Amino acid sequence: MKALAFAALLLPAAALAETPAVSFLTEDYAPYSWFEDGKAVGHGIDMINEVAKRSALPHTVEITKWTRAIALAEKDANTCVFSTARTEAREPKFQWAGPMYAESTFLIQKIGNNADVSTLEQALTKTIGTQIGDFTVDLLKDLQASNVDAAPDQPKTMMKLDAGRVDYVILGQESAKAMTADNADLEIAMEVSRDEYYIACSHSTPADVVAKIDAAMNELMADGTQAEIVAKY
Repeated sequence: MKALAFAALLLPAAALAETPAVSFLTEDYAPYSWFEDGKAVGHGIDMINEVAKRSALPHTVEITKWTRAIALAEKDANTCVFSTARTEAREPKFQWAGPMYAESTFLIQKIGNNADVSTLEQALTKTIGTQIGDFTVDLLKDLQASNVDAAPDQPKTMMKLDAGRVDYVILGQESAKAMTADNADLEIAMEVSRDEYYIACSHSTPADVVAKIDAAMNELMADGTQAEIVAKY
């Protein structure tokens, strides 16, 4: 899907000339972020827009491939990627703001499949679908999963599950709930882990900008706005 950029200009023109826009990148991963009628929507998108508003930062939000998003956020100035699991491998690569979410990761399956599985250890011997560059690739590796099938993006992973080419798909909590609610033939099989997800910014992004983003995101969590935004979806 062709990436689109959406700008929210939040300062007077004179100020904008002095303050570079922060580029926030993410992937097509409903209900966190996806395209609807040519617009970027989702509770992750809403949160980032509110964070930028409270931080008084001009910004853009772009939905693109996850591998591109995280690569650009690792090296480009004034660039951040969300929502990003804060793993040991990623820790030194970014400046961190948040968290945006604290939630579980689940395996989902087609209803009636994997009837021989009752534990996570058994599930890890099956073929599990995920996305290239997603933190779950390393998570499954750490858990010694036998067969990880990494597609370019979530829609392709779901197509593989529908076609029976993978036994499970591993998803974040809200996405797992949305997928199983919207598809009568899918169900949550079991929890894999519980993690926190952050806004990850390049080291070439000014530290004071990251501090503003962090403060605004923490404020959203503390005053209940984050929960209200998630509840809308």
